[in-house]
Amino acid sequence: MNPTPLTAPAAKKIRLAVLVLAAGLVTALPAAEPASKKDKGGKAAKAGQGPTRWEETIRKFEATDAATPPPKGAVLLVGGSNARRWTDVGDYFSRHPVINRGFGGAHLTDVLHFADRIVLPYAPKTILLNAGGNDLASGKSPEQIRDAARAFITKVHATLPDTRVYCLALPPVLRAASAPESLAAIKKMNGLIAEVARSEKNAEFVDLFAAFLDAEGKSRPELFVEDGTHFSPKGYAIVAGLLRGKL
Repeated sequence: MNPTPLTAPAAKKIRLAVLVLAAGLVTALPAAEPASKKDKGGKAAKAGQGPTRWEETIRKFEATDAATPPPKGAVLLVGGSNARRWTDVGDYFSRHPVINRGFGGAHLTDVLHFADRIVLPYAPKTILLNAGGNDLASGKSPEQIRDAARAFITKVHATLPDTRVYCLALPPVLRAASAPESLAAIKKMNGLIAEVARSEKNAEFVDLFAAFLDAEGKSRPELFVEDGTHFSPKGYAIVAGLLRGKL
């Protein structure tokens, strides 16, 4: 038996009812959770953009400092995940107390933002600034990163004029080694930060880029872990060798 054909008005009413029902179902469903951005320590960073996403991490540093106040006049390592992952940094510089305040995924602008809380209170003799790569990866220009580096050095020296700041270059990470544009951006960023360091008192640029190349000018895979971005023990040994004489 064939169904009676629907008149145009009736068909329109049914389509409208279906659309309303579908809208109600979508509204009732829970919103999909965005994939959590993880720092390289495996802890989820707070959602959102800007330095405030690191508030919980900074508070943990402050709680640690309150429980066990770090010494004044130490060497401070601060920056992103390559700083955070250097958990045995003190072993490389046994003659100096070392404070590690790296937090994975940190931008240079994040370090600048939190300098009043995780840099200046320590009154460090020396700062090892290992940041900028995450800024570049997020789309910031080399010029913006240069400006952040200058602002950081200026902020430090306004309170601690005798503190020496070492700006560590971004090395030729393996992900960029085969991408000419990415490699060019790294070189430009390094060059601009080097200019800032040369123009500032008690600041110096440490060229990791050249140190991470082989005799043929290619990136050395053994200096990175599997992801091609973070340093292997051999990579950290190279960094330590460049810094040891300076400290």
